[in-house]
Amino acid sequence: MTIGTGDRLGVATPGHIRAIKKFQVHPALAQQSVRENAQAGRSFAQVIQDAAWAVFQENYQEGYGADADHLKSLQEVKEALDAGVSMVTLDLSDKLNPEAFKESKELIDRKFKEKIDEDDAKVIFHLFLDKEFVLKGPEGEFSICFDEESVKRSTLFFYKALDFIEEVYELIRSHTGNRPLVDFEISMDETPFLTSPENHFFFALELSHRGVHIQSFAPRFVGEFQKGIDFRGDREAFCRQFYHHVLIAQDYGNYKISIHSGSDKFSLFSDMRRLSKGFLHLKTAGTSWLEAMRFIALGNPPLYREMHSFALSRFKEASELSHVTSDLSRIPNLEGLSDGELPPLLDQEDFRQLLHITYGYLLNAKDKAGNNIFKDRLYQTLIQYEEDYWFVLEKHLGKYLNLLGVKRKSKGDDEK
Repeated sequence: MTIGTGDRLGVATPGHIRAIKKFQVHPALAQQSVRENAQAGRSFAQVIQDAAWAVFQENYQEGYGADADHLKSLQEVKEALDAGVSMVTLDLSDKLNPEAFKESKELIDRKFKEKIDEDDAKVIFHLFLDKEFVLKGPEGEFSICFDEESVKRSTLFFYKALDFIEEVYELIRSHTGNRPLVDFEISMDETPFLTSPENHFFFALELSHRGVHIQSFAPRFVGEFQKGIDFRGDREAFCRQFYHHVLIAQDYGNYKISIHSGSDKFSLFSDMRRLSKGFLHLKTAGTSWLEAMRFIALGNPPLYREMHSFALSRFKEASELSHVTSDLSRIPNLEGLSDGELPPLLDQEDFRQLLHITYGYLLNAKDKAGNNIFKDRLYQTLIQYEEDYWFVLEKHLGKYLNLLGVKRKSKGDDEK
């Protein structure tokens, strides 16, 4: 199993390392998306440098990854590779064609003939048409079949994305030369539709046929993986779908299933552990930002009150960019609360989502003279109490790893 521990502020990684040192897990300590970097005012190079500094500080010698998350263009991939990342996560949100599963059969027939080369069509039909694919595992088996219409729809859904993946794959290969390839992850988790096992299977077999090897795949699952709170939805339906995705990944590429927005999905961790058999990559980032805010509430209550008020003023705008279900009416007026009552607020879902999705606004807020309103004081507080902050993060991430069933190292291993 591997875990991504995104550090949006660049000062949380020592706490992450202190937890990871105690467990048999491989971390991606430098993990940020283009969107996160833009909101935090950082670059991939800075993210990697901040993580490297923490590695030296903590004398961490077991290796770690640097994940450029949710890349959507060749230019973004190039910038990430030039910065020295060891993992590229390609986001296909803009390359898929969901209309392929909505349009009439007649229109699909015509588009397939117009857009898909005749020789390519013959190969695709040979791979999929009228075949039953049976996948078996310890939790049972299931089968996938494609008729002519479903083959055409799947092809039109994926063909632009597959061509783009091939282009990126060759770019990575040319960039790395004779060195080991950068880990390659494909993400569909931010699409507006579920990733069905049939979609995943078609995609996996096509990748294999094209000679593209990936290390992990992030589907969009049933239920809601909202920011900074636990899973919402039918747990049994999630487990069933997750298990099918795991079998496909193991049998048709030997890659991991990646969980995005994995922060605080505590109710699912035991299921993920049981069903994945270690073929799992979990990404977190927002939870460390929220623990920073909890620490601000504890160590600098006046600053927290200011940031909370500002977050409320930007919530509507921020919620248009992220799907959350916070109800601001459930958030009490802080004027009626003592300083000691502030930190526990970060355990409540509405508070967590309010602060989670407004972090970019808080970090970028400036006064009329162009000075940071909150950012400098935020860093000053975290640095002043850095050992306490890292202890909070160590404890928090340790909870994740325990619930995920990651084995602890022996005492002798800890001392090495």
